[in-house]
Amino acid sequence: MRGLCHFALSLTLASAVATGARAEDKKPSGSVKPAGAPLELTITGEAKYTLDLGGKTSEEFAKMIEDAKTKGDRMPAAPKVELKLTVKNTSDKAIKIHKGGDSVVLELELKGQGAMMAAPNLAFTTDFRLPMEVDLEAGKSIEFTLTALTSGFRGASKYTYWTAPGKYELIASWKTAVSPAPKDSEANDGFGTVVVTSAPFKIAVAEKK
Repeated sequence: MRGLCHFALSLTLASAVATGARAEDKKPSGSVKPAGAPLELTITGEAKYTLDLGGKTSEEFAKMIEDAKTKGDRMPAAPKVELKLTVKNTSDKAIKIHKGGDSVVLELELKGQGAMMAAPNLAFTTDFRLPMEVDLEAGKSIEFTLTALTSGFRGASKYTYWTAPGKYELIASWKTAVSPAPKDSEANDGFGTVVVTSAPFKIAVAEKK
């Protein structure tokens, strides 16, 4: 009887270990719309940063951002980062994608206790900038360097901040167009609109010493 109990306990422990391993292996994944479109977006790079609020406390810095929103004052600069965005053609065929231009937009979302987003009071020219068509072979990628947490129209209409030390998650979404137009995409001149979103990229922000 004692031997059977020991065997059952061993099976239970082994099952728990296996379940825990599967949970660790299952990492959050990105997404793409429409589903099945042949793009994947990943974020890599430096994941540790030092909080620099220009001598202000977290509360003072957050208030400065809120005051700038209501008064139309100049926003503080967004945090500098050292990140790389990689867009991969996940299909087995060559495609064309749009890069640059006003129709191609990068959006950033920061999650964490001290995360804030603000629209800087900037003026943009009214001309429409056309995108470039880029050939992307099957399984190949293009890369972009992200040096600050700015995004939106022309990469400058939204500033994203961390205002306190802690752990954060950064998610990037890139709106572009792909040819041949993917199924269920909004098509125009042979290109279909696609929005590809990264998995969360974990960032640690430490107090400045």
